[in-house]
Amino acid sequence: MRKNFIWILGLISLICLLGLTACGVKDPLTGPERAWLEKKGVLNIGVFEDYPPFGFLDDTKQPVGMSIDYWNLLARKLNFKVQFHPAAFDNQLKGLEGGRFDSLAGVFPLPERQKALDFTKNYYAINTDLFVAPELGSVTSLKNLPRIPVGVVAGDSSQEEAQKAGLKTEVYSAYLETVLALAQGKVKAIILDEPVVAYYTKAKGLEGKIRKVSPPVAQGWMTLPVKKGNLELLAILNKGISLVSPEEWQEIERKWWGPSKESGPAAPAKP
Repeated sequence: MRKNFIWILGLISLICLLGLTACGVKDPLTGPERAWLEKKGVLNIGVFEDYPPFGFLDDTKQPVGMSIDYWNLLARKLNFKVQFHPAAFDNQLKGLEGGRFDSLAGVFPLPERQKALDFTKNYYAINTDLFVAPELGSVTSLKNLPRIPVGVVAGDSSQEEAQKAGLKTEVYSAYLETVLALAQGKVKAIILDEPVVAYYTKAKGLEGKIRKVSPPVAQGWMTLPVKKGNLELLAILNKGISLVSPEEWQEIERKWWGPSKESGPAAPAKP
């Protein structure tokens, strides 16, 4: 009798882990969606190496940051397994298009990316800004920026913004490399997402070497991308995004930004 009782408890626990209704919690996914995830086994996610606080490698080379916490939250809510693969941003995009990754930490749904990728609903807003050397005190926008090379990251939205403005660019492969190029005088201006520059300015002691020009060049909305036509995963991720509350996002923000942030991502996007 005792063995039967233990066996029944184990069976109930297994059913709960599968996210079914036997535990009184309705599975947010449909039967086909759950079957798709179970067949997939693990979602492989390309994540940032140096895009703090959204995603970067800690001292042990493990991926950490807001996007990692967000993906782990989605995995708990929808009961799936996730594995993170750090990569340079341009390689993330290539890995997703080539089938190495199922999704990424987060990208802006730029028009040229829509040819090969599909995107979930918006889930987070990030400002892209112009940063210049302190001696360029008269610069107030891209319009009166001198005709000088502007540092951007390969494949990043910063590259597109510079190209749209008709600027000559100096293309770098990494975010930190781009920030340091400005701080060390290799370039006199960069276009980059504000949270990354704010983080590295403080972490690397670069105060006084970088000036942010207001207002932002653009505001981008983070989405979770999938390979074009992967409608099953797209629907699953959209359901997961809908399940994340503002309070849960605020908890992630506080962890990485502290109780109050002077600059950084805007509030979570509405569907």
